[in-house]
Amino acid sequence: MNIVVDTNIIFSGILNPEGTISDILLNSSDIFDFFAPTDIIIELEKHHKKLLKISGYTESDLSFLKRILLKKIEFIDIQSISPTTREKAIEMVKNVDEFDAPFIALSMELDAPLWTGDKRLIKGMAEKGINRILDTRKIKEIRNK
Repeated sequence: MNIVVDTNIIFSGILNPEGTISDILLNSSDIFDFFAPTDIIIELEKHHKKLLKISGYTESDLSFLKRILLKKIEFIDIQSISPTTREKAIEMVKNVDEFDAPFIALSMELDAPLWTGDKRLIKGMAEKGINRILDTRKIKEIRNK
């Protein structure tokens, strides 16, 4: 099953390497294929110092954890997604969180659910009748079936 991964999932996996999210990312390759827009790499670099501060990791530990998790994800350049799909995604996230448009566009392109911990996005999409969003509880449930 293809799954698009939101930035907050990666952050959570890095910050809690013994947690459920890391476990799912690292130990589900027989069930899930994870995808994300390449923009996630830029986001991780942008918040690198914050991740260091919050986590208390050394530079090398943080780099190691990022490498391990990111190896489990296939990155797709958002520009390879059709402009029509990107525009539709922008419209879908309007008044919710427009920064999530690349994730919604990739989700649409791959016909795959988006895995996120962003409660605002989950609620906003549900209110619009869009049901392609899954939280960690649901992903874990699918994996454990």
